[in-house]
Amino acid sequence: MGRHKALVAATGVLALVLTACGSSNAADDVTVTSFVTGSPESSAVASEPATSSAAASTSESASASTSASPTATQSGDGTVQEGVAMPSGFVPTKLKDGEKPPQFIVVSFDGVGWHEKWQHWFDVGKQVPFHFTGFLSGTYMLSDQTKMAYQGPGHSPGNSSISWNSPADLPVEIQDLNQAIDEGNEIGTHFNGHFCAGAEPSGNQWTTADWNSELDSFFSLVKNVKANNPGVQMDDLKLTPDMVKGERTPCLEGKAEELFPALIAHNMSYDSSFTETGISWPKKSPQYGIWRLGMATFPINGTGKRQITMDYNFYYTQRNADSKGVTPEESAGDQAQVLATYNDMYNATYNGNRAPLILGNHFNEWNNSAYANALTDFVVSKCGQPDTYCVPFRDLIAWMDVQDPAVLAQLQALPAEGA
Repeated sequence: MGRHKALVAATGVLALVLTACGSSNAADDVTVTSFVTGSPESSAVASEPATSSAAASTSESASASTSASPTATQSGDGTVQEGVAMPSGFVPTKLKDGEKPPQFIVVSFDGVGWHEKWQHWFDVGKQVPFHFTGFLSGTYMLSDQTKMAYQGPGHSPGNSSISWNSPADLPVEIQDLNQAIDEGNEIGTHFNGHFCAGAEPSGNQWTTADWNSELDSFFSLVKNVKANNPGVQMDDLKLTPDMVKGERTPCLEGKAEELFPALIAHNMSYDSSFTETGISWPKKSPQYGIWRLGMATFPINGTGKRQITMDYNFYYTQRNADSKGVTPEESAGDQAQVLATYNDMYNATYNGNRAPLILGNHFNEWNNSAYANALTDFVVSKCGQPDTYCVPFRDLIAWMDVQDPAVLAQLQALPAEGA
C-alpha cells in the first residue's frame, strides 16, 4: 500500500490546496480549494499527510527518568493532584511566591498513521525528555475492506477525505499507539473523515449534533477496532475513552459554539483548533469551560510575516506546498529558517511571559523533510534545558489546574509575545 496524502493547509487565511489521496490502484479522492478569512474562531488550516501506519518507507517534559511516585489520572476531571506524576513522569507543582513558571513546549501531530514516523519520535524521546500528543484519525482504525463501518455527518458510508489502513498495517498502528501510551505520550482525536472546505458538509457547516456524531464514531471505532476488522490479528488497543481529553479539528475548521458542547458531552477538556495572535497563556472558554490550547501566529524568522506555527503552514509559505524541483540546498535553507523561527519563539517567551509554545505538526517528509528535521533539531536542543519541559497537552493542563487561580490569572493577563 502506497503513501497517501490528504488535503493540506495554509497561512493567515483558510487555504485548502487541491490534492488527492488513495493508493495508486484506486480512484483518487479529491479535495477542492477555497479561501476564507481567518479569525480566532475560524482559523487558518492545517491537515495531515494521511499516511498509513506501515505503508511508507523510512523516512517534557518531565524528567528524563520515570518518576516512582503514583501516576495522576487524566487532567480535566478534577482528580489531578499537586506533586503526583503524570503518565509521562511530569510532576505538576504549584508556583511559589515570586517563582517563574516553567517554559512548556507542547508538540502535537495530526493523524498519526505512519509507523516509521512514530518510531522516529519515540527515538527522539530516548535522547531527551520529550513527550507529545498524537491526534488520532479514526479512519486508521478501519481498513479499506471495512470502511463501511464509518459514516461522517452528511456523507455516505465509507466516504473519507483521507485514507484507510490496510489489513496488514492495522496491527502495526495498534502497536504504535500502545507504545505511545506505554511511554507516557497522550492520544487525542483528529476526528475521522477529515472533511474540509471542498468536501462539504465540512467542519464549518457542522452543528453540535454533527460533532457529537463524529465523536461518537471516533470512540466507537477505537473501542471496536477488533470487532470491526474480523480476521485481522492484532493486540488489544490500550486507548480508552477516558484518556481522550482533547482534539484538533480537520483543517482547523468549526465554530466553537457548535463544537464545544459536543466536547463537554464527551467529557473532553480542551481544544487545539482555534489560533491566537502571539504566544500567550491559555484560557478557558468563559461560556463552556473548555481550555483553548490553539497554536500561535508568529513572525517567520527574517521576514516579519506572521503565520500559524504548524509545519504545513511553513511549507505553504515557503514552497506553496510543492517540493517539485526544490534542491536539497534550498530545503536546507527552509529548514534553517523554521528552526530559527522556533528559536525566536522560545527566546521570546522564555525571556518574557513564559507562555507555552504550542507547535502543530504531521508525520511528513515535505520539502525533503525540512520541517520534520527542524522540529527534531529544536526538540533535541531545548527539551531538558533548565526550566524547560516538553509535555503533552494533558500535562500542561495538569500544571495549570494545580496553580492558585489568582496566580494563573496574572499569567493570562500578560501581553502576548510576538503579537
